[in-house]
Amino acid sequence: MEKKFFYRICGLVMVMSLLACNSYLDVNVDPDNPTKVPAASRIVGAITLTNGAAMWRGAREVAAVSQYAATKLTTGSNLNAETWRFTASYFFWQNAYVFTMPNCVDLINLGEEEGSPHFVGVGKTLLALNFGMLADQYGAIVIDEQYYDGRSQINLTPTMSDQKTVYARIDQLLDEAIAAFDNPTNKTGLNANGGDIMYQGDVQKWKRFAWSLKARYLNHLSKKSSLYNPQKIIDACQKGFNADGMDAQFAYIRGGQETDKNPWSSWGGFTSATDPRYFTWTQFFVDQLTTFPVTNSPYQDPRIGKIMMPAPSDGQYRGLRSGAGLIGGQNGTGVKTSENDYGRFSQSGYYTNQDSPFPFITYSEVKLIEAEARLRSGDAGGALTAYEEGVKANIRKLGVASADINTYWSAQIADGLAVHFSTLTGGLSHIMRQKYITQCLNPETWVDLRRMNYSQQIYGPNLRRPANLNATIFDPNNNNQWIQAMVYETNEQNRNPGAVGDNSERYRLLTPLWWNVEE
Repeated sequence: MEKKFFYRICGLVMVMSLLACNSYLDVNVDPDNPTKVPAASRIVGAITLTNGAAMWRGAREVAAVSQYAATKLTTGSNLNAETWRFTASYFFWQNAYVFTMPNCVDLINLGEEEGSPHFVGVGKTLLALNFGMLADQYGAIVIDEQYYDGRSQINLTPTMSDQKTVYARIDQLLDEAIAAFDNPTNKTGLNANGGDIMYQGDVQKWKRFAWSLKARYLNHLSKKSSLYNPQKIIDACQKGFNADGMDAQFAYIRGGQETDKNPWSSWGGFTSATDPRYFTWTQFFVDQLTTFPVTNSPYQDPRIGKIMMPAPSDGQYRGLRSGAGLIGGQNGTGVKTSENDYGRFSQSGYYTNQDSPFPFITYSEVKLIEAEARLRSGDAGGALTAYEEGVKANIRKLGVASADINTYWSAQIADGLAVHFSTLTGGLSHIMRQKYITQCLNPETWVDLRRMNYSQQIYGPNLRRPANLNATIFDPNNNNQWIQAMVYETNEQNRNPGAVGDNSERYRLLTPLWWNVEE
C-alpha cells in the first residue's frame, strides 16, 4: 500500500526534478539520488495521475452536471455544481497540466531514449486520453510542445489549439501509440518494475485500449457530417476491447492510505456527516434503473442493488432532484424529507466503495459505441447485437446472476426492443440510457448528454434542468438552455489572457463545443 502511495507522490516530484535538472551541471551527482528515473518506474505515476488527479477532478463536479448525484443542503458551495454555478475556480485544468500530463510526456521521452517503444505507446495513449477529456469540457486547449516537451521549462503563455485541431492530434497520437505497441524491438517490458498496475505488461491489451479510445473520439463527431464515418468507428471497435476483463481500470485499495482509496468513497469530500459533497443518488439515475427506454415502463434493473443502497427507512430506491436538496424531498416533490428515506451515495456499491475501480473506458462502452455507429449506418440488426453484448457485459461485470440477466433481457424484448431499434431515436434511447448506467460517474456521460441535446425523448421525461438554477446565466423560462462547457481556470486566465479569450461565465457555460455544432 505504501509503495503505491509513494509512486503517486513520486510522479509529481519527478516532474519537478526533471524540470529543474537543466539548471545544474553534471558534477557532484549523487548516484543514490538520481535526477532521472527509468520509464519502468514512471509508468505507474502516469496511470494513477491520469485517473486519480485528472479524470477524477474532471468528474467530481460533472457527476452533478450529469445528474448522477445530489447534495443534501440547498446552501453552501457543494450545491454549485448541481445548479451550474461554475466559475474560474474549477481545477481540472491544473490537475491535468501540472500534475498529470508532464508524466505522460516524460514517459514518451524516456521510452524513446531507452529503446522501449512500448512505454512510448502508453504515454501517447494516456496523453491522448487527457487531451480528449480536457477538450470535451473546455473546447480549445493547449497541446504538445505548446506547453511542455519534457526537455525544457514549461511554457507559461502557450497558444491554444481549437477543438478540431485537438481531435486530429488525438487520433494521430493514438495511431502512433498503436504503431509503438507493434514495434518488436523493445528493451524493457512495461511491468519490469511492477508499475503497470492496469495490464501487468500485456501490450496487446494496451493496444486494444488505444483502439477503444479511437472509437470513442471518432464517435463524438456524430454531428459533423463530413467527418463522421460509421465504418471507421466499427473497425476501431472491432480492434478495441473484445471480451470481459479488458477494461482500462485498476482497483483502488481498501483500508490503505486515504489517497489509495477510491476518491468517491472518502478523500474526495464524502466523509462529512452534515454536508458531504454528495449525499445520495438522483431520482433521475434511479429512473434509469427502474424504467425501460422509449416506453418508460416500470422495471427494476438487476444492477440497481449492485450500484446503490435502498433507503434504510423502507428498503425502497429513491433519489433527490438535482439542486433541490433533502428539503425538496423525492424528486423535488416535498415528500420523503428524512435522511433515512435515501440510501447514501458514498460507499454504496460497485462504483463508490473504497476498493472500487474508476474505469477510463470499458468493453461495455466499446460495444455500445459500435451499436450507435451501426444504427446510424442503417444496420439495425447489427446495432441490436452489439447493444445486447454491451448491456450484458456490464451486468456480468457487476456480478449479476446469469438467470437474472436472462430475465432482464427477455423483459426488454417483450417491451418492444426490436421495434425500437427500427428508428434512430428509439435505438439511441436504449443505447444512451445504457451508456448512462454503464459509464456511471465517468465524465464521458456529459459528452453523450450534450451530443443528444439533453433530449427527454432519449433519456426520459425526468431529465430536467436543476432546481435552484443559476439564473444569472441561464434563463429560468428557457428549458432548452443547458450547460455546454466549463470556464477556464483562474491561473490560466490571469497568466495567459490572450490565448484564453472570452472567459466570462455567460460565454463559456452557454457556448456549445465544436463537435456539438451541426455541420
